[in-house]
Amino acid sequence: MISKWITLYFFSGDVRSIRAKRNILLSFIIKGASILISLLLVPLTLNYLSPYEYGVWLTLSSILTWVNYFDIGLANGLRNKLSVTFANGNRSLGHIYVSTTFFLLTLIMAVCFLLFLSIQPFIDWSIILNVAPETVKNLNNVILVAFVFFCLSLVFKLTGIILIADQRPATNDLITLTGSALSLILIYILTRTTEGSLYNVIMTFTAVPAFILLLSYPVLFATRYRYLKPSVKAIRLKYSKDLMGLGVQFFIMQISAIVIFSSSNIIISQVLGPEQVTPYNIVFKYFSVVTLMFNIVITPMWSATTEAYAKGDLGWINKGMKNMLKIWVLSVGGIVIMIGCSGFVYHLWIGDQVIIPFKLTLLMGIYSILLLWSVCFSTFLYGIGKLRLQLLNMVILAILFIPLAIWMSKMMGIYGIVVALCLTNLSGAILNPIQFKKILSKKAHGIWNA
Repeated sequence: MISKWITLYFFSGDVRSIRAKRNILLSFIIKGASILISLLLVPLTLNYLSPYEYGVWLTLSSILTWVNYFDIGLANGLRNKLSVTFANGNRSLGHIYVSTTFFLLTLIMAVCFLLFLSIQPFIDWSIILNVAPETVKNLNNVILVAFVFFCLSLVFKLTGIILIADQRPATNDLITLTGSALSLILIYILTRTTEGSLYNVIMTFTAVPAFILLLSYPVLFATRYRYLKPSVKAIRLKYSKDLMGLGVQFFIMQISAIVIFSSSNIIISQVLGPEQVTPYNIVFKYFSVVTLMFNIVITPMWSATTEAYAKGDLGWINKGMKNMLKIWVLSVGGIVIMIGCSGFVYHLWIGDQVIIPFKLTLLMGIYSILLLWSVCFSTFLYGIGKLRLQLLNMVILAILFIPLAIWMSKMMGIYGIVVALCLTNLSGAILNPIQFKKILSKKAHGIWNA
């Protein structure tokens, strides 16, 4: 009976739906393994480092993650444009888009690295991270090397964008899983052979992903996507306007998202101390299990929506949203269960190394519910390319978040950060579904249709 249902569900419907559902199934398997690895890395790394050092690493990784957004939105611009070329079968235009994006992104990363190299001697990272200088020797040099690996990762991450644009996110997830598995193996070896070292952790978590992405580049362009392999002859800078017109809007939203979502660790470290970053991130990672599972389902919908909208198939988009809302309801149920059994799970997961207040878990669960509701609609809007309202909303929230988070963390401690996150998500949770309904009913005008 179950096997019959699985066959009926995953092998019935139109081609677009079958492709999306098959990728969702494969992604569940692959991402499930990735989630397991990420959870195992927490106690393993905590055993290798002290909670204080672990908090420093989490804060530093938040800062380095910002490099992912230095592409000024080119990756997302390529994703949408390439999805259309796949839908229309325009291989030559796809080749131009890929080659031009690789060229622009390599140029941007080279400039960023040279700028970073020039200002690095004047930056005191021990002050930024609020960490004692003796904790990590040669901290500035360590961060410089880590920055290089992040820049390389950002350029070669475009191989994954190509896979996602072709509605094959499961293959991209497999690349990510390989990097995570290798990181787990190396961290385990380090715990058995060396004393705790923040330097070793930083090098492992930055160098390994870059290495895996470098390996994926020749494999990808020697097989299915040979015709898309970047070449100097295919670079057409006049097409950069097509990529960056949409990409710049994505970029502004990404920068705003950095301020809202990635500055929390820095605020906690500065206001409350690096040791408070650890419980916050453990709770965040706990609920990220649901967030990651939800993203497995939603990721194929972005490119599929782009294809459907390019072909005028609004009925498919509406049906896809109804299915996503059902998944959201299931996710809410999962979050409620996770809140209820959190104490038991924390004990099994990290033991008694870090004390996690129940109130922090409850607030993070509420935040996760709000976030997933908003993402349901924003992902479809990204696929359609209607970004102006979200852009304006994100910029306003980014301006308000840091002073709000600092004020609330001083008033409420670590709980204040999560409350600030909840408040900043409310506007998107309200505006995104309104805009989606207006567009689908063809009643969107002005900023609602921009």
